[in-house]
Amino acid sequence: MALPKVYDWERIRLALKQLHGTFPGFLPSVVLIGGGAAWFYRETLRQWNDPDFPLPTWTPAQQSDWLSKDVDFMGLDIAEAADLLQTEFDETTHTFHYAGLEVDFLEAGLRIDPQMVAQTARIVQLPEMTFNVVEASVLFTEKAALIRIKERAQDRLHHQLLAEFLKCEFCRQAENPMALRASRWVARARTVKTAEINFFQDDARLSKRLASAIARLESGEHRALKHWAKHHLPGYTD
Repeated sequence: MALPKVYDWERIRLALKQLHGTFPGFLPSVVLIGGGAAWFYRETLRQWNDPDFPLPTWTPAQQSDWLSKDVDFMGLDIAEAADLLQTEFDETTHTFHYAGLEVDFLEAGLRIDPQMVAQTARIVQLPEMTFNVVEASVLFTEKAALIRIKERAQDRLHHQLLAEFLKCEFCRQAENPMALRASRWVARARTVKTAEINFFQDDARLSKRLASAIARLESGEHRALKHWAKHHLPGYTD
């Protein structure tokens, strides 16, 4: 019996580095999605080490469910990817097998498409490379839709992780007014709330900490965020 692959962020990072070294113009033209993107946000949440929003704990069996492929991207269709990698798409695994990696290219999801993903992607700069990763709120929307219609364990784990990451990031951004972009914060909050209507109502940690942070913001510069809080955040008073 073949041993299962063991995945972690370092493995994803090495896969990205390998593709970047072979195809120098590749990473800027695509967006990392799926389990690899979830691992990026998992590692970020781990490094934040926030006492209110700790990294969830999973059993060994759940850990093995985290990722089904090495890396998933949006930005190329199957024909373009086959031409780049010079290998055929495996219809059985729905991946390309390239230089020891399993690589997939999603052309459309339930709630995401290449244009949306490209327009909202985050740029990640590492010492050895720069790559694009799907915006966390956008990936959360996709995972929220997937868990309603599919019974894939990794989708539920990714959804759980993304929810915790987003709660932590919403708070951290509201607590840092010098770097806060109120319009972008509100747009991302709307995206998340559209996916799950009670996202900001069901967690006392989130509502209490956000209400406190937003109440301390200056009214003029952050008017949009304060207006949002009045209508969507339990316990908020200005």
